[in-house]
Amino acid sequence: MATLQKRGDKWRCIVRIKGYPQQTKTFSSRAEAEVWGREVESRMACGEFVAAASRRRITVQEMLQRYLDEVSITKASHKADISRAKPLVAAFGKLYAHVITSPDLSRYKAKRLLSVSPQTVLHELNLLHRSYRIAAEEWGLVFPNGIPRTRRPSIPSSRGQRVPAEDVDRLVAATESQEMKVIIRFAVETAMRRGEIVGIRWEHVNLQRRSVYLPETKTDQPRTVPLSTVALELLESMGPEDTGKVFTLAPDSVTQAFKRAAVRARMGEVNFHDLRHEATSRLFEKGLNVIEVARITGHKTLAMLDRYTHLDVSKLVQKLDILGRM
Repeated sequence: MATLQKRGDKWRCIVRIKGYPQQTKTFSSRAEAEVWGREVESRMACGEFVAAASRRRITVQEMLQRYLDEVSITKASHKADISRAKPLVAAFGKLYAHVITSPDLSRYKAKRLLSVSPQTVLHELNLLHRSYRIAAEEWGLVFPNGIPRTRRPSIPSSRGQRVPAEDVDRLVAATESQEMKVIIRFAVETAMRRGEIVGIRWEHVNLQRRSVYLPETKTDQPRTVPLSTVALELLESMGPEDTGKVFTLAPDSVTQAFKRAAVRARMGEVNFHDLRHEATSRLFEKGLNVIEVARITGHKTLAMLDRYTHLDVSKLVQKLDILGRM
């Protein structure tokens, strides 16, 4: 039952029901207070009550900004999220989050696909969805029509790009940066991402155990990468030092230097990330199983790993022949 309290010439109604925050409101008459109390209790009993604090309006821009400030900032993808939020804010920023509908997202998707890749649109939609989910689950916001959704754009099949040993040699010969010569070969030996390579610090390198510890990765999960003999020699050629970064180049500088080398080597269609594809495929061809490869590359799921794996059919044929003779 609601509790009524007389305060001077006003009546205060207090509703306390387990599972809901206490609700209080003041009225000019006892009758108004009783009616309000019965209404709140009835809505709570039916599970339809939404607290005033949860009904507060928030714009898409405010929601995204809070997500960036409180959640995304703890992730390795924070800088990318800031960029992904910009087109969302341009499209929906001034609108209240609860009025956005699924058709709105569908129209946004169709328009964006005219100018950017499906992967870019997928990242943007995922960011918006994560913001809605956090707002509902952790900030106490309620969206009467639910969280808007749209089908994610189809991602094209992976490029299937391999970079054979002779092409790696051509790229190394074509670059004018001595550091890039090491980075290119190191990428093929370790399957590490561009940012992971340039972020390596000497204090995380264990030459005796032949490993590199990566405290920050794209997936936000630290991992330790084993070093092949060649990878170990490449690192040793850069030092070693007690502390500090192994490489001086920034991620964007690596990309630009690689593009210039690819053009000189007449391999303009190759990009730096293809080296990770090549390295991952080589790990499988060496006989490592899925779990072992995933531990090295940092892929979270088999589906993700499969997109980066392009096995040499001739080597698979050789392996079948060997197994057939056993």
